[in-house]
Amino acid sequence: MSLVQTINSEATPLNGQSQYSSKNGSFNIIFELTGGANQMIDLRSLRLLGNIDYLKSNGQHFNNFNQYGNNIPVTGTASGGVDPAYVTASNPFYDIDARVGASATIQSVILEDATNNVLEAIYSYPHLLSKVGPITTSKQDNLTWTGPIYGIKAGGKQLQNQTALNSTNEVSMKLYSGLLQSMPMPMSAVRGVLRLTITLNAPASVLFGGANSGANQGVGGTANPASGSYFNMNDVKLVYRTIVMDQDAPIMKSGYGFKSFSSLQSTINNSNNQNIYNPNASNAICVMTSFIRSTALNSYNANSYQSNKLVKQGATPAGEPVDIQSTNFLKNNVRFPNSFPIDERVYNQNNNGFKSYDAQRSFYYMSCLKPLDEVDKTLIQPSTEGNGSNQCGGFKEVNEPDGVPVYGVGIRYANVSLEDGTSFMGGMNFLQRIESGLNGTLPNEMFSTVLSTKKIVATPSGPLVIA
Repeated sequence: MSLVQTINSEATPLNGQSQYSSKNGSFNIIFELTGGANQMIDLRSLRLLGNIDYLKSNGQHFNNFNQYGNNIPVTGTASGGVDPAYVTASNPFYDIDARVGASATIQSVILEDATNNVLEAIYSYPHLLSKVGPITTSKQDNLTWTGPIYGIKAGGKQLQNQTALNSTNEVSMKLYSGLLQSMPMPMSAVRGVLRLTITLNAPASVLFGGANSGANQGVGGTANPASGSYFNMNDVKLVYRTIVMDQDAPIMKSGYGFKSFSSLQSTINNSNNQNIYNPNASNAICVMTSFIRSTALNSYNANSYQSNKLVKQGATPAGEPVDIQSTNFLKNNVRFPNSFPIDERVYNQNNNGFKSYDAQRSFYYMSCLKPLDEVDKTLIQPSTEGNGSNQCGGFKEVNEPDGVPVYGVGIRYANVSLEDGTSFMGGMNFLQRIESGLNGTLPNEMFSTVLSTKKIVATPSGPLVIA
């Protein structure tokens, strides 16, 4: 079997309309990618194209009248005689998460075959990206190929950056899932149809705003400019490459193997917390978890896709960050793969007298997607786990703890290859125990993601998905 040609293909939604407006509720955008027995889909080539507008409740862009203009001095008179040109106590900001960007408009991604067998279902899709992005991209990546042109776009809190949200955003988003990072798929593996369902997000989960980021950062401010805001998505379509072979591409007896993410959510509130999941995966590669205080979810007053430290009640609504003291990972109530707790209280003293960030937790978390010795780029560093130089594409959540939030815990099972993970079939459970400085005063949400491998095998009745 050899390659004949590749075709640049395009699909429009089955339930297509010229505009999807989050002001009118949630929408499912459904695509069907079809092909013959001698064709394969280059899954890594999929891009979601469209135009996105972020609008205030009155239907205008945030800076629609260019109220901040050009040549803005900190004090004095700006062009046109406006005085003062910059009011630090009242100028607001309006933004989206810089690590997730336009992808925050997607709430879930579900992939199915022609007979509605679910191949992969990712709920809370932006929470997956908030973990994957920092682990797998560098600051340069975040500012270039994953940057504004390709879907990640944020205005930042400085007034001169707000113009980034003052126009229609033309985006070409790479959809991130396990299946869509896998090898080309024979169309016969999905009975000739790969169905992709994208559910759009609630606007309060995408947009947030508040006080200024000037000299009096977080002081005063007008009413939250994000309240009641929403987004519109226009001219949506999917583009991808179809691979054409000189003969049919049969499913081999060994099956078509692919990667798959699944999502889990639970609440953590106490200092000694245990969460039990049933991943139902025959070959789990890793489990990784991020945290966010519950009050930040679906709120115009906070970034809903932070992945900061656990927080307890504090002097501000954002709460006070607390440390994780130890972590245990168990399989059917037996510590696995580590026979010891991960103790984050152990640290090295630096020359400047400050302790380092908790290296053990970070080591296992960063090893989730790749063994640490294979990681060649990441946004995670001491300055992004604490209140350092905030090098995450210019993003900083002013009133949130931990500066740029990319914090999490996790464990990897497959350290040799993607085939040497562990099985959680037959009712086997995954238990994650976290001891921390929480005191029951503020609930936090845990968003956990399981990466596993699956297979599609041929049977007399047709292809079948094996977990």
